[in-house]
Amino acid sequence: TPKEQRYDPSSAALGDFLVQRAIQQQLYYSAQLGNEPMVHWLKSFRSHEHLDSSQRGEGRCGFPGTYSASFGQLNTMPFTAYLDALGTEPDSSIEVNFVKPQRRLSARERANPFLNNQPPVIEVYDQPIIISKILAQLLNTADALVETWAFHLNEAENNDMVRVANDRAESKGLPSSMMRENAALVKGGETAYSRLTGDEAMPLYGFDCRACDRFDTLRALSLLVDEVTALTPETAFDVDYLRPEAAEDWDHDDFIVNEVILKRRKARRAKFEQGFVAGDGITKGKAARAAALSFLQNFCNKWVPKLIKGDARSSLVKGEYRHAPGMKEIRHKDSGADSEEAFEELWEYADEGVQKMLGGELVLPGLMGQRLREIRAAVAAESKGTLLELIAPELRKARIEYTDYVEEDGDGMGTYERFHLQAKMDGSENEAYSTAAVIAEMSID
Repeated sequence: TPKEQRYDPSSAALGDFLVQRAIQQQLYYSAQLGNEPMVHWLKSFRSHEHLDSSQRGEGRCGFPGTYSASFGQLNTMPFTAYLDALGTEPDSSIEVNFVKPQRRLSARERANPFLNNQPPVIEVYDQPIIISKILAQLLNTADALVETWAFHLNEAENNDMVRVANDRAESKGLPSSMMRENAALVKGGETAYSRLTGDEAMPLYGFDCRACDRFDTLRALSLLVDEVTALTPETAFDVDYLRPEAAEDWDHDDFIVNEVILKRRKARRAKFEQGFVAGDGITKGKAARAAALSFLQNFCNKWVPKLIKGDARSSLVKGEYRHAPGMKEIRHKDSGADSEEAFEELWEYADEGVQKMLGGELVLPGLMGQRLREIRAAVAAESKGTLLELIAPELRKARIEYTDYVEEDGDGMGTYERFHLQAKMDGSENEAYSTAAVIAEMSID
């Protein structure tokens, strides 16, 4: 059944994924700074070499998309066990060998074969590994992730609810001038996220936001399966995405049609309806429930592995592809995907049922997608609460227990919140620079 084959990440898995991404973010920072000994030690601790960039090289950190955002890559789970293991690791040192850069020789010196053929000088030194400092850096990054992820989950919840309300409205509104202005601002990089981070978001943040959406979509999908499974033949049609009868796709009473054409259409319709479920409401309710579960099973088999893996391409690269009308992007069958691609497949059904499936005419995947998005909005609020109420206290506990942090010295502010306050005190942040001022500066008509 779909319930047995589904992937249902629990709330605790969100903490594991957050620490996983914090490690990857620290690997990126250390590689960017050229701190190769720290990169090697951090990814070697508890065998997390797979968290490093697939394009890593000495002196090269790799693009953010090369740090895999797949779920379940933290070897020491739950995340509290990893923090405890790192906090109780004794201080040590590692021996570092490097080739000392040679002095640049003049033309006269290069003509001297004894000077020009000097062997490389290898220097050796001990790099101290102070665990409390490493853990403090990791927790600083994790705290910043909690702050930015909570902000994104709040935005995702609001956006999903607005989308659901718009999809369910009988008359859809036309784009307004405010919507066009906001679209222009987004295109220019002025978003709610840029206001939060001051255009200084962490390198992996864009992929983290998409990963949070995938996480919530997987949980919402499992809840939708539970909802359909709990239906009975008597209550099957209480939900919007199941219907007792397949609607006529064309009403010939409003048009004057040639009798021969009308006869042919009726014959095609009769042949098409031969596979429809017949009987009373209980029989149709049972068939509709079974068809919905079968459809969700096929949908999960296709999209759950893709959502677990995720799309490694950046938003810029994804936007470069322009498919022809009615065509889809051709990608490898094992490639990952983001949540909106899964929603797109449900949206494409529109008001149509599922074909080539017994009882499929009673299932409306388009409305099922609306319900899935509605559930995801609730899951996003739950995930935000998990971050702030369950994960953040565990990070604070590890900081107090294993680092030099003194709880009385904390100000209770987030990283970016502290940056905004400091900028305001320094006079470098202009609160009067509102959205209207940005629009005026961009000369948006």
